[in-house]
Amino acid sequence: MAKFVRYGPSDRYGMPEAGFCASSFAIVRAGRKVLLGVARPHPRWEAEWAPNFSVYTPEDLAAEFRDWRFPAAYLYEGESPDDCLGRVMRDMLRVARWTVTGQKTHAFYDPSTWYPGRMHYDLCFVYDVKLAKAPAVPPWFARLEYVDPKTLRGDDFGSAMGDLAKALRLIQKK
Repeated sequence: MAKFVRYGPSDRYGMPEAGFCASSFAIVRAGRKVLLGVARPHPRWEAEWAPNFSVYTPEDLAAEFRDWRFPAAYLYEGESPDDCLGRVMRDMLRVARWTVTGQKTHAFYDPSTWYPGRMHYDLCFVYDVKLAKAPAVPPWFARLEYVDPKTLRGDDFGSAMGDLAKALRLIQKK
């Protein structure tokens, strides 16, 4: 089993007390709409894209299967952000060809929900991606569709992705 880039808490490495995550995100647009999905329970989430699902409470996990999410994955240990994007596109979305039209990085240093009173650091590698056609809905998504993000609020997104949507100015509301 691969190790994911999720370190901490550890005084030895100078990490934030509640750890560190690094992820790649695909922002796929069709006009003003953005490709978003709603996850469906499937073992590939924990094994390949979202190992955090394995430690969520039943209530938090149920929310993940209701909320919108960007196509994204945590980086494996030693994996480049570009290679992680490739996993998202090929394995999660089942897309063979795509074009990266831009890239940016966002970092968040916020209070942890897992470790109350401690801080957590997220490093997000964000890729603007163009597709020739919309992907079919794979079995690990209940929904995968282009959505107007202006109709959503931050808490409509799972796994703290609402903070990223706000940082990308896709949404205004918290």
